[in-house]
Amino acid sequence: MAIHRSKEEVVQEFRIRSIQEATLRVISRKGMAAATMQEIAEEAGVAKGTIYLYFRDRDELVEKTFDTAMDQLMVEIDRALDADTPFEQKIRDVMSAKLAFFSANREFIRLYLAAKMPESIPERQRQKKKNCHPQYRTRIDKFATVIEQAIDRGEIRPLDAKRLALFIIEGSTAIILERLTEESSPAEEADVDLIAGLILDGVRKRS
Repeated sequence: MAIHRSKEEVVQEFRIRSIQEATLRVISRKGMAAATMQEIAEEAGVAKGTIYLYFRDRDELVEKTFDTAMDQLMVEIDRALDADTPFEQKIRDVMSAKLAFFSANREFIRLYLAAKMPESIPERQRQKKKNCHPQYRTRIDKFATVIEQAIDRGEIRPLDAKRLALFIIEGSTAIILERLTEESSPAEEADVDLIAGLILDGVRKRS
């Protein structure tokens, strides 16, 4: 059943989305430190005061913009995992979605991670991981379910589904994080082929 939303709710959702999209663009162009609320407001086509109706300050705006962007990525990944396709195609579609997302939002995400999770402060990295833990575990569990279904269909050999899910998620993330820091990266399709090929060569049934 469709959920009826009031005009005010629709307008609020549109404004928040516009502000967050403007935040992505401004930070990607100017950098994290140089992006001001005034510039973001101008980019979004709203008054500066309008932003403060929805976000307490710039830090909250940036945090929620990052969270919203990641939620959008999760939607794309779920769509690939839920599709009625063979396991090999699921892996390729998931990797393509991840690489395309991080490529499209490269500068914003690179700057966000540099500011929030500096390599020189590992305890902050651990704290961030802890805060995201429930969602992270949910993602592993969903991937593990897809792997178990592939095993049941005879597409891949019997393996520890949760450990394989962890390997796929963390391994692909490592390559994505490397791409964020590289001056020049291989084509997205090349890295999709690399990741998918290594995974699929390892999980295929052995004669």
